[in-house]
Amino acid sequence: MTTLVPPAGQQNTARRVVIPTGLPRPERGPVHTPEQVRAHAYLAACFGRTGVAPFLAASDVSVVEVLDGWGAAAHLQRGRWAVVAGDVIAPSGLAETALDQYLHQLRRLRLRPAFVALADPEPLRARGFAVSQIADEALIDLSDFSLDGRPRAGIRHAVASARRLGLRVRPYHADDAPQLARISHDWLRTKRGGEMGFTLSRHEDVADQLADGATDLWSVAGPDGTVWAWCTWRHYRNGDARVIDVMRRRPDAPNPAMDFLLASALEHYRDSGVVLASLASVPRAHGELGERVYPTRSLRAYKQKFAPRWEPRWLAIPHRWQEPFAQVAIARAYCPAGLRRALRRNG
Repeated sequence: MTTLVPPAGQQNTARRVVIPTGLPRPERGPVHTPEQVRAHAYLAACFGRTGVAPFLAASDVSVVEVLDGWGAAAHLQRGRWAVVAGDVIAPSGLAETALDQYLHQLRRLRLRPAFVALADPEPLRARGFAVSQIADEALIDLSDFSLDGRPRAGIRHAVASARRLGLRVRPYHADDAPQLARISHDWLRTKRGGEMGFTLSRHEDVADQLADGATDLWSVAGPDGTVWAWCTWRHYRNGDARVIDVMRRRPDAPNPAMDFLLASALEHYRDSGVVLASLASVPRAHGELGERVYPTRSLRAYKQKFAPRWEPRWLAIPHRWQEPFAQVAIARAYCPAGLRRALRRNG
């Protein structure tokens, strides 16, 4: 093991984080070697503060490193916009310096930043950015997580039904890979708008994410070994938190399969000492056209079954008048197959 320490002269302002030896130090620039992706995954797992943080290691983003490699942020370029995934990731106490360095680098690249799903908008508001609420993150404090009581009664009944059917939840095993791929393929066939991206991983990303050591995969199977559904969870907050990422189920899966899968994972993390679980963010509603691209109402209703607490997440852009243009850039970031195809999703 080794200790990750902040840059010289800053040691007293940031906590120390222990990471495995052999992890290569991130090199400067958005070069996506396997070693660098793995290093960014650990950086996010150590210092990330929200469920967006693990997407620092996404395959299609550009990563700008700051603090001599111990801080970074990820963005997708759409036109002259840099659509940034959440807060700049940095050791505690160095966030202000990291943000200034990151903004300086974007200016050098002549990019306009659109920070999406910020946890703390105040540093950017203080720098003159226009700030507005864009989403809510569903969070579950695991120390007292329980299915008892009325708020999670629906999940409790689903778990009981799943057990009567003989379903069981298990961690990833390589032998399951063909079934997982088939489930994802069949699931995608029901999505006319194609798979979304940016802070939403794709099945093709999962193998590399498992290799980086900061991702868990769980599946739910029947007595005969048939896998009915699966999901991945990414690590952040120095390993004390998990965020749900990829979720897939067979079209003919038993009704309680996904509820049982998520509830079992949450109970496992609680018993393992994980402090916080995120069911990820849900965008604020943007009218019927927005619902066709991303059905926020049904997604929020599903996550509400787990009785989370909702925390606001923010958009920050240089000027208020730029918001319509920033929203188009953000939509393009989340729709790699194009906005026209995305509008077919539920149309």
